[in-house]
Amino acid sequence: MDHTCVGRVEGASAQIPPASPSALPAVEGAPRGIDPRVSIIVLVAINMQMVLGRGMLSELAALALAVSAMAYCRRFSSIARWVAWYAVFAVVAWALVMTRDIAFSPVAASVSMYRRILPAFMFGSNMIATTRLGELGCALQALRVPGNAAVALCVAFRFLPTMGCEFRAVHEAMKVRGMALSPKTLACHPVRTAERYLVPVVARVGMVADELGNAVVVRGMGSSARRTSYYRLGMGPTDAAFLASSAAMVVLAGCSAMGVL
Repeated sequence: MDHTCVGRVEGASAQIPPASPSALPAVEGAPRGIDPRVSIIVLVAINMQMVLGRGMLSELAALALAVSAMAYCRRFSSIARWVAWYAVFAVVAWALVMTRDIAFSPVAASVSMYRRILPAFMFGSNMIATTRLGELGCALQALRVPGNAAVALCVAFRFLPTMGCEFRAVHEAMKVRGMALSPKTLACHPVRTAERYLVPVVARVGMVADELGNAVVVRGMGSSARRTSYYRLGMGPTDAAFLASSAAMVVLAGCSAMGVL
């Protein structure tokens, strides 16, 4: 199921060596990634589990799948942070339910919803951190995704990380001016602090969106012709294992929805 991409070098056709993390030779300690096509399918499967699943078993299966993907990509510190957040949401939701106070019901429902959707965010963050934009474009083309939809997905794929960089830049600028964000400034001057952070970021949102859109179009995503890529995507045994696991998770969620489990 290899999707080979060929580039042009000085007018001649040249085979580009594999550049996808999933296609690179295994090196101890080196970063690894999942085939972008598999990541897209698994992410859809996790969202299907969120809709169909009715019990903790299918939810824990989605969590285990997201943790396995992050462990395969050697992002162990991220695993610790995400699992800690999941544990916090689970404990808070349980504590609110145990109070048996109807006043806490909306809060408990909201916290339970956050806990339920957390595996999808876990897997999505891992996909963003381990997938290059060119790999995603190549994968979308291999999946026969329409060009306009592919452009929108590629822009959305890079928008959040880029906005994170913008927030960090604003934070550094505030520190240089002696106005660093701290619990004290947030508690004493919440409106002023929010204004100092949000106004520069909001001013950059439109420009960032235009820049990302132009970058994607320059890469040929808006063309009707079949685009080439520097990346060669190939599915290996690990990718097949993730596909099988996601299929089993969806079946488990379906059985839970029908009351079988």
